[in-house]
Amino acid sequence: MESKQEYLILAINPGSTSTKIGLFKNETAVMETTVRHSTKKLEEFPKIWDQYSFRKEEIISTVKKRGYDLKSLNAVVGRGGLIKPIPSGVYSIDEKMIQDARVGVQGQHASNLGCVLAYGIGWEYSIPAFIVDPPVVDEMESVARISGLPNIARNSIFHALNIFATARRFAQDQKKSFSELNLIVAHLGGGITVAALKKGKAINVNNGLGEGPFTPERVGSLPLLCLVDLCFSGKHTKEELQKLLIGKGGLVAHFKTNSAIDMENMIKAGSEKFKLVYEAMAYQVAEEIGARATNLEGKVDAVILTGGIAYSDILTHWIEERVKFIAPVHRYPGENELQALALGGLRVLKGEETAKSYSVSNKKIGVIYWSALEPFSRSMSIIEDTLRDNGYRMRTDNSNLEIFYKNCQQKEENAQEAIAYFEKTGVDLIFAIGSMAASCIKKYGKNSKTPVIFVGIYHPYVLGTLDLKENENFYAVCHSVDFKDQWQNTLARLEPGIKKLGLLYKADELQSEIQYDQIRKIAKEKDLALFAFDLHKAEEISQALKYFKESNVECVVLGSTSVLADISPEDMETLTSQIPTLATLEKTIYKGGLFGYVASWDEISEKGVKIALQLFDGNQPKEHIHQPGQRLFLVNKKIAQALGWDDKIREKIPEAKFI
Repeated sequence: MESKQEYLILAINPGSTSTKIGLFKNETAVMETTVRHSTKKLEEFPKIWDQYSFRKEEIISTVKKRGYDLKSLNAVVGRGGLIKPIPSGVYSIDEKMIQDARVGVQGQHASNLGCVLAYGIGWEYSIPAFIVDPPVVDEMESVARISGLPNIARNSIFHALNIFATARRFAQDQKKSFSELNLIVAHLGGGITVAALKKGKAINVNNGLGEGPFTPERVGSLPLLCLVDLCFSGKHTKEELQKLLIGKGGLVAHFKTNSAIDMENMIKAGSEKFKLVYEAMAYQVAEEIGARATNLEGKVDAVILTGGIAYSDILTHWIEERVKFIAPVHRYPGENELQALALGGLRVLKGEETAKSYSVSNKKIGVIYWSALEPFSRSMSIIEDTLRDNGYRMRTDNSNLEIFYKNCQQKEENAQEAIAYFEKTGVDLIFAIGSMAASCIKKYGKNSKTPVIFVGIYHPYVLGTLDLKENENFYAVCHSVDFKDQWQNTLARLEPGIKKLGLLYKADELQSEIQYDQIRKIAKEKDLALFAFDLHKAEEISQALKYFKESNVECVVLGSTSVLADISPEDMETLTSQIPTLATLEKTIYKGGLFGYVASWDEISEKGVKIALQLFDGNQPKEHIHQPGQRLFLVNKKIAQALGWDDKIREKIPEAKFI
């Protein structure tokens, strides 16, 4: 049996008076220790950043004393600090990140040293250096950023490292993908943050430095007018107030302790006052969890409690009693930050995740599409989401990406104007979504030097005589599954004796004509009688049904046309509830087609963005034509039951996915 590859990873987590370090062989810790730094020694350094060389030597010395050779490391991972807002994930450390950490673009904290310590050791021993899910991870929805004052936006600072690591661990325990779950994760520690994770993204969270529940050391949200009075009372300097709000607030303000153990000992001794305040903290955590449930529209798979205080049976019981109606509650006490750092590095080393780039330069993108079809709108959403996941920001004060959208409104002259506009604007790249937009680029933009990514064209034939060797900046992601494959994976398995086949197509659309030719060849090869109906508008669907019934057609192919892509489910079912249909587009099955062997439009769109990211990084993709990867046999459950095909499909095609 092939042996499992073993990676050695160094994890570094600097704190105010100590540096936690760990060595991991894959997921397993072989060394974890805390290097403590005396206050007297740290006072020798005027600024936190000045401690870099001292802490670095302490780390190297400690690892060597434990008998490990740093040259044998495969990666070093540091705790991310208060750098600029970025999406979650693993990031390669670069000079821009180090510069932002040094100046403290979002504040000074010992964790800012994490990236430079990892980078310094990585540089010295020629190994890759990363950070993982820093506290400034920001994936908040636009609507979640708005406050009652236009010049003050809500922002995201939370316990991202532990929250994401715990969510991944929960998903693994449930044998599910992290990216398919909706979770509410509450980190309970000296600070308390509660995040709504929608399919792997933190779409909303309370800012741990000024919002949400009060905590052992922080005040959380306060009555605003009372806070204003306190600020202008003359009793406190600005620095004293900041320390009161973050450090001397919460349980410390009430009882001079930040210890959950002290609180519970007093409660067990019978103190009603300690119980009231401690329960109030649990009450506010539950309240924040309830707010996150609304962010997820009530679609919550689990509520997870983590962090040091999640060890408390009393506190977590109070929380669970108030929120268990939302979703099952799970406890994962502790933080395990060193392991979370190491696991992030391990995912990159194993190729399970790609390290993101922190330094993303400003870009301009043009997007041209033929009409406002739902699949095209879906592509645009995926393009934005995927670019945002890779560090690009749009429509914000610190944007580094500008996107220009041009809807051709099914008019060729609009496409010509759009191409000219993109040239004038100087976009770095163009996305052309759909076959018709691709045809216009082929006609009016074939001499352009701007890279063009054709997303969701039916087939390379759509580009016709366009020489991709001459147009080396053109790339295409196709959505068609060759009809021969369609036939072999659908009707050949379900109805091998079929003799009469129908087809809905549109004569003036190139992709539809190409598909017609493919189907005609298969029909001739299989000795099938083919009956084609040229559908130019949805209202003609009843005429098509009459034609196919009079011809005794046994199955109708729903071709790749703009009419069928835009048709309503009600109009579609006029035909599909009467005659079995083979759909060639994913969306057509959702609208009422019986079944189809199709490519995922989401996957096609994501592949297009990956090409763009390669180009932005200065890497030219090897291939110009990209075919769909995963194919799915999808079945419309409602239509299958109406036609009596449900059992037949389940028996003959067990891998079929019913929707």
